[in-house]
Amino acid sequence: MLITNYNSILKYKIDLMRALHDLVIRNGKIVDGTGKKPFIGDVAIDNGKISVVGIVENSGKEEIDAKGNLVTPGWVDIHTHYDGQVCWDPYLTPSSWHGVTTAVMGNCGVGFAPVRPGEENFLIQLMEGVEDIPGSALHEGIEWDWETFPEFLNAIDKKEFVMDLGFMIGHGPLRSYVMGHDRCQNQVDASDSEIGEMSDLVTEAINAGALGFSTSRTILHRDIYGKYVPGTEASSEEMRALAFGVDKAGEGTLEITSDWLDEEIEMSWMKEYVKKSNCGLTFLQTNGDAVKTILYSEEHYLKGKNIRPQFPGRNVGLMFGFESSLNPFMQYPAYKEIAHLSHDEKYEIMKDANFKNKLLNQKPNLESEIEKRLAEADNTKTREEIEKDADLLLSLTSNYKTQFILGTPPNYEPKKEDSIAAISSKKGIPELEVMFDEMMKNNGTNLIYAAFTPYENYKLNFVEQAYGLKSSVAGGSDGGAHCGLICDASMPTTNLSHWARDREAGKKFPLEKLVRKQTKDTAETFGLFDRGEIKAGMLADINIIDFKKLNVSHPKMIHDLPLGGKRLIQDATGYVATIKRGHIVSENGKATGALPGNLIRGKQTCEVKSELSKVSFFDRTVRLSLIKLAQLYWRFNNKKVKSTIVSQD
Repeated sequence: MLITNYNSILKYKIDLMRALHDLVIRNGKIVDGTGKKPFIGDVAIDNGKISVVGIVENSGKEEIDAKGNLVTPGWVDIHTHYDGQVCWDPYLTPSSWHGVTTAVMGNCGVGFAPVRPGEENFLIQLMEGVEDIPGSALHEGIEWDWETFPEFLNAIDKKEFVMDLGFMIGHGPLRSYVMGHDRCQNQVDASDSEIGEMSDLVTEAINAGALGFSTSRTILHRDIYGKYVPGTEASSEEMRALAFGVDKAGEGTLEITSDWLDEEIEMSWMKEYVKKSNCGLTFLQTNGDAVKTILYSEEHYLKGKNIRPQFPGRNVGLMFGFESSLNPFMQYPAYKEIAHLSHDEKYEIMKDANFKNKLLNQKPNLESEIEKRLAEADNTKTREEIEKDADLLLSLTSNYKTQFILGTPPNYEPKKEDSIAAISSKKGIPELEVMFDEMMKNNGTNLIYAAFTPYENYKLNFVEQAYGLKSSVAGGSDGGAHCGLICDASMPTTNLSHWARDREAGKKFPLEKLVRKQTKDTAETFGLFDRGEIKAGMLADINIIDFKKLNVSHPKMIHDLPLGGKRLIQDATGYVATIKRGHIVSENGKATGALPGNLIRGKQTCEVKSELSKVSFFDRTVRLSLIKLAQLYWRFNNKKVKSTIVSQD
């Protein structure tokens, strides 16, 4: 009788344990990623997936009370550059501090595979030039235990990460591998056989698990010697073959960063790809007629194509400071005398009023820098080209109308009166003195925010219009890149805090719309149909957010890259917890040590989702008709809008 009772109790306990969920999040305001209105409810998680959404009756082995907090899908950041950092940092900071649970890299045509033995340095120079990642850190941190792209994926697959990682094969390493680093740049056309080989390698990479192929077609992307990266000037024939190398694999996404300055050449092969292929297309436009390409994208998205223009939620802002890679005083003789010193040593000298007066009464000495560049052994530029580069840098640092005191928390849509020019006028002192005084604050670590992209009427009107599109997705954070000058990996956080809560300059967006832009929509861009929504059967990638406290810190420079390399970072507040595959990986901004992230190999599906979301009847009829009318109006009036990299007067 005793044995029978014991067995009954044991069975009851086992049944009870089976009834427990792995984790239950209760009473949260669920913003599920679909764009639907938020609702109060619970989320249960079992075996790394969401099992119940709504009312969860059974208890969890672990429970989180999310009352008063948002519960969202984890952010899917599709434009990062952690290609080197994956070799030494399992936490992929700072993106993991900002709720990112999936990151896609290999963007802008740069990456580290395929690579022939002995050619590694060339790929490092490309990444250093395009993405401002210290070459010394890349040399020290990358292991190079691969040659082909499939071997690269296998090497990454052996590591553990806090988030899921996906990779594209880049045009730069691909062209270098097939043509050799001595022929892959400078308007050299690939032969028919080389084009065929590159196309086959794209297909091979996607079959091995690459999420797509990326290329750079912008004059902004150059290596450390100022040369355009491989592929910038590749022929239409080459681009068409590479695009259809994606199509031949039957899945994957084509990623383009482009100026679209030569529309006749550039868009012909792209339009052919969109028309004939069922694979995806996503792009960042850096110049040219943005409205034309945007309307084209919106039209074909509404027709059911996976075409997704990416837009950053704020200006690409350069950070000028005494620790950053660029500041207004770099070519001034007095500053050049101390530039080699440590920051603390420089700061002690610059505190002296005599040094300040000496510096501010000088003019930049560009001639010495030009002569130095001309004398470099690897220089291939003419004096005229170097002079043009020097003038460009000078103009970047002296455009005081679009340079601002960043503040804490940072304001990425500052007013005209916050500009260095306005402060100078109000105080009656020169702009350069305002810059010096501001940069000297906080022991010489303060930063000036320079709006690099057009900032028309001191409002982010272009972003506002772009985010109103159905096809647009949040992108361009560049996580892991631009270490000494740009700090935009925090963009997923400011997308929510600024556009849904803090904006004063114009329209705000509903939370549900913004969440969708960086979860469901970004996931679908790369065929990741198993994430981006809070829905039973989907991956349990979740952020719990105290929306009132959601903010980013003032950027700061740290030296934690291999060999002490520097990078700008931003912390975040407001992330109560970030969950990856059902594991709590961060609590109140602190990593728990859990590393449940995986390498993503190709398209991802689950039992509840395996294809693109359907376009609604209203969108494919009424909205599509309106887009076509807008195209006619634009064409008739010959209007043009420059979207991005143009300095402001």
